[in-house]
Amino acid sequence: MSGSLSTAGLGEIGASTLSSLGGIAGLASSALGRILTTASFRGVTFFMPDVREAGGRRVVRWLFPGRDIQRFQDFGAIEGPIQITGLIIGDDYVIRAQRLRKAFLSAGPATLVHPWYGRLRVRLAEQPPEISFSDREIRVARFTASFYRDPETSGAPGLFASITDTLTNLMTQADGLVDEGILACQGVLSVLAIPLALSGAVGSLISQISGVWDGLLGNAPQPLQDATAAAQVTLANGVSPPLVNDDTSYADAVSTAFAVVPAAIASVAMPAQAAAIAPASIVANGVTLTVAPATIVTILLQGASKIGTVALNTSQTSQAPASVLALGVVARMVTLAQAVAASTSVSYVSQPDALSVRDILVAAVDALGADMGNAAAAGAPLPMSAMWGALRDLRLAILADFSTTIGRLPPVISIATTRPMSAWTLAYALAGDTPANVQTTFDDMVARNNLIHPAFAGPGAVQILDLS
Repeated sequence: MSGSLSTAGLGEIGASTLSSLGGIAGLASSALGRILTTASFRGVTFFMPDVREAGGRRVVRWLFPGRDIQRFQDFGAIEGPIQITGLIIGDDYVIRAQRLRKAFLSAGPATLVHPWYGRLRVRLAEQPPEISFSDREIRVARFTASFYRDPETSGAPGLFASITDTLTNLMTQADGLVDEGILACQGVLSVLAIPLALSGAVGSLISQISGVWDGLLGNAPQPLQDATAAAQVTLANGVSPPLVNDDTSYADAVSTAFAVVPAAIASVAMPAQAAAIAPASIVANGVTLTVAPATIVTILLQGASKIGTVALNTSQTSQAPASVLALGVVARMVTLAQAVAASTSVSYVSQPDALSVRDILVAAVDALGADMGNAAAAGAPLPMSAMWGALRDLRLAILADFSTTIGRLPPVISIATTRPMSAWTLAYALAGDTPANVQTTFDDMVARNNLIHPAFAGPGAVQILDLS
């Protein structure tokens, strides 16, 4: 999968437009970025500016004398070495270089934390690692090393590996959904000469989608408005059809237009390092203003839903209804993918909170599936098998990732009260054995039950976070 969804899964397509959108404006520098920020080997951390890996099939090519034929024999997969160039920088660079040398001399498999792949179980390759110092680079040690992935499975993967695997899978499937959307857009707009009805339908749909985002972002928090201003202008400018449509440039430009605003919105969920000096619009009393990731997910899902409605309404008055429905599916796909990416930055307090978001995301996936069915019924030229497969995989990835998240969260219990009671009394009754949890339990109870006054909880069922 791509390193992030900042290019909305477009690869080189639209990269110039979207390259300035940091964070996750896609699939994965969010939660994974927080967990795997540096590389390490056997616990020794370092920077990894360069890495390459070979891999493929062990294929033997057979040629025969006097005959112009060839045959191939496949002996299976081959895992080539992971070759890395590492830097150790800091006042303790000599100490850490010595620790790394000892790590290289240790026998057996080890854990390599890869900035892009995550945690890998590896063994050193035959070529011995090299560590170098230079009097021209004080406080810097360089080294090169090669590793083979260890095909043996380790024991219990542990909590950290579980988090990494489900997040990686979720981001991969969301990225795959975007790729299918791009291919679908190319299929719809692949005709050599774009008919006037089709170009008009594309322009009308882009204009309607621009209006959707203008309405949703008009009252959004200021940091979100600032981050999406340029993207909204790009979308509002639309895409002009070419005279001769002999490549995928037009389709790619339309895909970029659909993706640019959702990518800009999602990028706010994982902002870059705050600058020491920032515009007054995003700083209040010396505090940099941020937008809650949950708010960003809500806006993206609202946008996806409205885009589906807009595409349906536009198709009813268009001379190319099937194409409008297909392009509406594409626009909704890239928006949903960004919402899924942004959801990995949301922090949940309790199991019901995570379950609620999971159900909302699953419902959004199912709604997209309904749109795909409507487009197919209208005769839209969509690769339905691949798109259905990508949508199914994304749905399963959402369920798997949230199952991992929910298992680490405390439950919420319901306590029946026959008369109004003090929230402090209930908090102490439930969490009093651990005094440090009383305040948290009390604050959550007041917010979760919308108590007008903490002295009056009940009568009736009171929802309380169980931190025991």
